[in-house]
Amino acid sequence: MNIYENVVILNPSLSEDELKSAVDKISDLIKNAGGEILKTDNWGKRKLAYELNKQKIGVYMLFLFKAPAPAIKKIEGYFKVFDPVVKFMVIKLDKKQADALPKEAAGTPASQEVKAAN
Repeated sequence: MNIYENVVILNPSLSEDELKSAVDKISDLIKNAGGEILKTDNWGKRKLAYELNKQKIGVYMLFLFKAPAPAIKKIEGYFKVFDPVVKFMVIKLDKKQADALPKEAAGTPASQEVKAAN
């Protein structure tokens, strides 16, 4: 499985419950497509560089996950029709980028790494 980084800009007019629901749906979609969530990070509301769908502000979310290659097409197709998503970008991390990730984010707990070294 490959490691991917996904930045999603969500509609800023969503309530806290709607925002949590949207993040849960995205996480479930990744898991149902055969993926594994490594990290989810809420970057909060930020001003957009340019107006998108009459929005000047967006809620930025970062998902770091492992998934098989065919799952990405399914995930991107879902983002295109999922109303809370204003914009998205999925990037496949190459080997150097994946190795540079902190061990907790890469899915290898530090305790397992120490045991492997012995």
